[in-house]
Amino acid sequence: MTESILPCTPLVQLEDAVDRIASKMPGSPREEVTLTRLHFYTQLQLDAWFNASLKPYELNETMWMALMLIYSCPDERVSPSDISSAMTFSRTNATRVVDELEKKGWIQRRPCPGDRRKTELALTVSGLALIQQVLPVQRARLKELWQDFSSDERRQLETLERKLLARLTG
Repeated sequence: MTESILPCTPLVQLEDAVDRIASKMPGSPREEVTLTRLHFYTQLQLDAWFNASLKPYELNETMWMALMLIYSCPDERVSPSDISSAMTFSRTNATRVVDELEKKGWIQRRPCPGDRRKTELALTVSGLALIQQVLPVQRARLKELWQDFSSDERRQLETLERKLLARLTG
């Protein structure tokens, strides 16, 4: 007789591993471990989903968020330290992202008008055109991603995510 085999998905593997550990070490916080791992797994899938949608534009999520940060400013200019701070990057990682955006011609480094010792990052015409091309596509994909959640569910998830973040950063 052939045994039925369940699909071996990462979630099934996760739950099986958590159960095995709990049986070896009674009192393990099964629910907390599962929530934490589920959050990590969801984040990995979200990153992959987002990066796949940006790949045709030679972008990744990190580059896109840096461009959006610059675009969100009234004069479409920021300091490199603003990128580092807002995206919680090390200065080294922020520099790498900025270098890549500049190499692609989407931003440029300029002397800061108020202090020539400082540098600011500004969108180029090409960078602005890219944003105007990609932003409507990303907006539509985000709406599609969240379409199965009611407004109440989205608000509740936002509240829970903010609560978790506050616990981690507070």
